[in-house]
Amino acid sequence: MQNSITEYDLQRFRPIEESRGAALLMVILIMIMISGMLFFNARVTSFEQQISGNDRRAKLAHHAAEAGISHAMRYFSRNIRDINSVGDDGWLSPTGLDRHWLPCSANDTTLPCSAASLEADGRADGFNRENVFYYVENPDAENLNTYLPLNALVKKYDDSDPPVLLDSTNYQVQALLCVMDYDPDKYVSGSTHTYAKCDGSGTPTGIHMAIRVISTGTSDDGSAEAVIMQTLANVEPGGGPPTVPIMSYSAIAPNGSINIVVNPNAGGLGVPTSIWSRNYVSVEEPGAGSIATCEFEEFLASRDSAFWRTWTDSTGVQYATCDSCTCPDKEADGALSHTQNTEPARKFFDIVDEDPRFPDDIFEYYFGVARTEYQLVRDQADTVLTDCSTVDTTLHGLVWVDGYCDLAGKEVGSGTGPVALVASKGVKLNSNSILYGVLVITDPTIPPEEQNVDSIPVSLNGGPIVYGAVISDPGAAVFNGGFTVVFIKDILSKIHPLIVLGNLSGSWSDQLTAN
Repeated sequence: MQNSITEYDLQRFRPIEESRGAALLMVILIMIMISGMLFFNARVTSFEQQISGNDRRAKLAHHAAEAGISHAMRYFSRNIRDINSVGDDGWLSPTGLDRHWLPCSANDTTLPCSAASLEADGRADGFNRENVFYYVENPDAENLNTYLPLNALVKKYDDSDPPVLLDSTNYQVQALLCVMDYDPDKYVSGSTHTYAKCDGSGTPTGIHMAIRVISTGTSDDGSAEAVIMQTLANVEPGGGPPTVPIMSYSAIAPNGSINIVVNPNAGGLGVPTSIWSRNYVSVEEPGAGSIATCEFEEFLASRDSAFWRTWTDSTGVQYATCDSCTCPDKEADGALSHTQNTEPARKFFDIVDEDPRFPDDIFEYYFGVARTEYQLVRDQADTVLTDCSTVDTTLHGLVWVDGYCDLAGKEVGSGTGPVALVASKGVKLNSNSILYGVLVITDPTIPPEEQNVDSIPVSLNGGPIVYGAVISDPGAAVFNGGFTVVFIKDILSKIHPLIVLGNLSGSWSDQLTAN
């Protein structure tokens, strides 16, 4: 029999060969699909890494810019007394060596001036470019440096030992200054709102100000940048100027002659107040001392005008004081409260004593910060002294005395430049002593509840005069002697004992609009 392959055999093996080809095709298709998926996944992973990297760098730049805002706020806080001062040492001085502000121009479209709107824009942000100033390190330099002198490098380390630097970012901070003035054209009678504007005159003299801080943060590789703005404003955290001539935590039992000119409207219109105390004030009880209270007109009327002292404030208003005047001791002559003399003693409602609403801590009441934070007040003082041997009429503003303050025979401050004098370790005034402003007798290192009478040595004898107000801690027995306190609102209103910077609500922005 011969072996041969028939047509039948060929037809029988053809499906096997065809199935092998189909399998190979499927394998090739699967490989192509897997390769495509791997390629697509690689592309997606690459995109995600790029997005993640961009996001990280953007956050680094943003955090650096935020750090710049915080550091700028601290920098301005440390120099808050000079920022809007036009004095020789002030940053707004037209010729001083420490000046740092130059006026913006309407056509300046570069930072920092471009961060302020043009008046024609109609944007109600208050910062009109025509009326604000921009910060420069040296206004006399050929090339102006508009950045604050801050350490602009922010480094981040891990927790290893020694620490390893993870990244470092940079920021640069610029600033605009708006010295607030009030716009009488927008005043509406009966309205509770006060309309403010920026004073763009050459030497603005306003107390209140706003600072727009523009911080530019840069990522560690320099590829990402963030610009944010925050407006800071100065506020007085305390209760404002004293409204009562004498605030004393201690009981008051005078053993000398005390004259007090009241605040005629302290308790409301036409409601006078002379003394406010947590404890009892002795007036009607028999004793060696005397108290007489009255209003300012009756005080001046006790002496001929030849004995008056007149002075004119910065606004041209003339005032009179009298170093030898006294309050009358008869009700017919205008006496309010008085001890027994030719008439029976009278304790009028101008003396508010045993008041449970009296503040527990006069330091916090006046300055607006806790007693434990007294260093903040001391740091912002215009003058810090170890004693009072050098004080005179040129002294003004907040004065902090670390040691005992002997003011015997001295005249401190003036009607146009009063002081808020903090005597932290005791004070002495005698017959030739005159103080314009607020005498704050407090030792902030001792809590009020731990103070005893005479914890703070105080001597007011022989008729010294305070034109303003006296505030005392529980440990200060200020009424062991004779003296006069004359409440003059216009003097007290010139004193700003503590000014702090705070963020203006709603002013943060990362959308810089320039024109």
